[in-house]
Amino acid sequence: MSVPDPNWFYSAIAQSAAAIVGVICAFVASWVMMMASERSQIEKRINEIDTEIKELKRQNVPLLEYIEEVDRKDDEESVDNFLISKKPELDLENLPTCDKMRKELLEGGGIGILDEKFDSTLEEKYNDLIEMIRQEKEEAVKFEKEELAPSKSISIFSRLFAKSLPDLTDLKNSIIIQPIANKHKYDYYKDCQKIIEKNNKEISYKKAKIQELQRQLSQIVLPEHFKGLIFYLIYFTIVVVILPLWLLPITSEQHLFWKPIVLGLFITGLFSAFLYIFIEIKHATKKTKQCLDGRLKLLVRRLAGWFTTHITPQKIRDTR
Repeated sequence: MSVPDPNWFYSAIAQSAAAIVGVICAFVASWVMMMASERSQIEKRINEIDTEIKELKRQNVPLLEYIEEVDRKDDEESVDNFLISKKPELDLENLPTCDKMRKELLEGGGIGILDEKFDSTLEEKYNDLIEMIRQEKEEAVKFEKEELAPSKSISIFSRLFAKSLPDLTDLKNSIIIQPIANKHKYDYYKDCQKIIEKNNKEISYKKAKIQELQRQLSQIVLPEHFKGLIFYLIYFTIVVVILPLWLLPITSEQHLFWKPIVLGLFITGLFSAFLYIFIEIKHATKKTKQCLDGRLKLLVRRLAGWFTTHITPQKIRDTR
C-alpha cells in the first residue's frame, strides 16, 4: 500500500490561507477607499459652504460701511447740536473737561458708535469751540476799545458746524447707495440692516451645517481594532502561508511533526478571523444604536419646540 504524499497537505493549507488573506485584504482595501471617498465628499462640501459664508460676509462689508457712515454722520450732528446748546454756558475761566462733556453727551443718548474715533472727533470739536469762544471774546474786547471794526467775515461758529455731504466713494460699486443728505436715507439704511440680518442668519445656518458635517467627518475613522486586523493578517500570512511553503518538500517523518502544528495554526487563524468579524459587527451595531438614539432625541426636542411654539399659543388663544 502506497503512502500518500504529505506535500499536498501543506500546499492545500497554503493555498486556502492565501485565498482567505486575499479576500480580507480586498475587503479592507475597498473599505478604506470607500471611507476616503466619503471623507473627500464631506470635506468638499465643507469647503463649498465655507466659500458661501465668505461670499455672504463679503456682501455685508459695503452695507456695514454704509451703516457706519450714516451712524457717524448722525453722531457728528449730535455732537454739533450738543456743543451749540452748551456754548452759552461755557466760561473760559472755568471750562469743563472733555471727559465731563462726553459723559453729559452720552447721558442724553443718541450716540451710535462709541470708539476712539468718536472721542477724537468730540475732543477736536470741543477744542475748536473753545478757540472760537476765545476769539469771539477777543474781538468783543477789541470792538469795545474801538481798536478793531466788527468782522464781516462768515461766523467761525457757522463754519465749525457746517454740515457736509458724506463721501461714499469708498463703498462698493455693486451697491447703489443714496446720498446721506437724502430725506429717504433711512429707508435704504433699514434695507441694509434687513439684508445684513438675513445674511447673518444664513451664515449662522451654514456654520451649523459645517459643524454637523465636521461631526460626521470625525465619525469616519478606521475601526477601533483595525491595527489588530493588520497584525492578524501578517501573522496569518507568515504562519499559514509562508511556513507551509517553506516546509516543502517535506518527508514523512517531518510531516508527522509539522502536521499538528500547521493545522493548529490554521485553525487558530480562522478562529481569529471569525472573532474579529464578530467584534466589528457588535461594535457597528452598538454605534448604529447610539446614532439612532441621538436622532430620536433630536426629533423629540424638535417636536417639543414646535409644540411649544405653535400648539400652546393656539390653545391659549382658543381659551380666551
